[in-house]
This record gives sequence, C-alpha cells and structure tokens, in this order.
Amino acid sequence: MSSGFSHPFSAEEITKLFYDWEIAPPNKQNFVLKLIANKIPWQIPVPVALEEINDPVLRIQARPLSKKLFHFRIKNTFLRLALKGNPNHYNDLEESVFQLSTLAFPESQYSEIKSELDRIANRISILFEANAEIISEELKVRLFCQVMFEEEKFVGNIQNYNDAGNSYLVQVLRTKLGIPISLSVIYLLVAQRLGLPFYGTNLPLHFLLQYDSGTYFTFVDPFHGGVLLDRTTCEKFLESNGYAISSKYFSKASTISIIKRMCRNLINVYRENQSKEMETLISEQLQILESRSTLAE
Repeated sequence: MSSGFSHPFSAEEITKLFYDWEIAPPNKQNFVLKLIANKIPWQIPVPVALEEINDPVLRIQARPLSKKLFHFRIKNTFLRLALKGNPNHYNDLEESVFQLSTLAFPESQYSEIKSELDRIANRISILFEANAEIISEELKVRLFCQVMFEEEKFVGNIQNYNDAGNSYLVQVLRTKLGIPISLSVIYLLVAQRLGLPFYGTNLPLHFLLQYDSGTYFTFVDPFHGGVLLDRTTCEKFLESNGYAISSKYFSKASTISIIKRMCRNLINVYRENQSKEMETLISEQLQILESRSTLAE
C-alpha cells in the first residue's frame, strides 16, 4: 500500500492561494479555502501546514481558519471517495478512516498511527520469516491473528459496545478495544502492509473479514479474537437473526461501503447519547458519501 502523500506539499503554493483568498470577494473566499484544503496532504495536521506559510502576516491571518480548512479537507476526501465508487482495493481506506477519526480526535497525528501499524506489520513479517520453511496460507492467517489477539490484545469491547470511541481508528489503536468493523479495519490496514489478501465482509449485524488467496479461503472474526469461521457458521448466524441467505452478504466490501457503515454506526450511537452536534457532523459526511454532487458553498 501507499502511505505517502497523495501529492507534494508546497508552502509556496499554499501561500499564493492565501494571497488569492485575501483579495477575493466574500462570496468567493470559501471556494479558495476549499482549494487550499485540497492542497494540504491528509497526513499533515492543518495547523502545522499553516505554519509553513511564507508571509508572517498572512500566516497570522490564516490561523483562525484552521478549523474551517480542517472540515473542508475531510469533505474533499469523502467526495473523492464517493466519486470513485466501489473498488475493493482499499488504497484509500487508511486515509478515509483516519480522516473520520479526526472528527472526534482533531489533534491526532497520522505519523503516530502509521508508526503503530507499521510496527505490528513488522512483527508479523518476522514471524512469517521465522516459519518460512513450513509457511502456508492457513499458517499465515493463524500467525497474523495470533499477533493481533494474543500479542496486541485487540478484542471486542463487549462491556461498552456503544461507546463512540469504538468506531474511531485513533481510539481503537490506543485502547485495543472496538466493534467488529473497526477491529476489521485495523486488520485490513496491517494486512495491506504485508500484501495479504484480506477483505471486508458486510455481514448484517456483525462485520467480518475474509481471506481469499485463491488457494485458501476462510472468514475471520476480529471481534472474537480473530477466530476462523467457515461459511456454514456464517449462514447459521444469518438465519438465527432472521436473514435469508444471500450472496450479497458475502461479497467483498469496498472502502466506501466500510466508511458508510462506520458512519451509520456512529450516527446511531450519537443519537442514543443525544449528542446532536456529533450526530449532525457525521450525518453530513454520510450524505457526501451517498451523493455524487459537488460540495455546497
């Protein structure tokens, strides 16, 4: 996977755009700010980028706009995702889940997230190399899940399932607790670093993973310690919860379908908690993901 910048960061370009913003009529200033937001790579905190503005006076003028730029950048990210549709390569999964997390944890540093995911992937890679003479696809999956559950302690937050933090990448990496879909995302991001063919599975009520190498296939449940499941077990789960067996429940989930489901989960949590401001904020992101229209002024 690529964890580098989507495009180079240019302090000179940002400075020039802020000059344009400064002289723009009021009805055009938001348009210029959206251009600026789109030029700041998602891996760089907006306040940090603004400190790179060359003109010291302009830099001071820009600082109060940090929050607005922050929200414009997230909207740009989700609009681009909506326009791409449903490929399941997960090239933009890391960006999308990190941006979603920053809505609740705006001070988050991507460098810390990346470092932690890299560390876990490196540990699994060492195990693969140590077992190179006997490694098989099934053993890869078992070693992977062993590290994620037994060593890293990622597990479902059964005691506090409806905590909003369970849905945010930043918080799940800190606490090692999450819900099925957020834990699955952690697995996917580590798997991408190792080139492992893990995919999301949009099973109703309980998001799962599937591993499909062409020669070996299994379902994986990160919420319950990375246990391996067969299709029959998954079908019994569906039937016991009143769902008819359908192939659509076993298809490979795309990045956009994952982010939409995470947003819907959060909206439900915030609605239950009567956190109207956050419910509205997440609802706005979901609306962008469900629409191909341009962003409103």
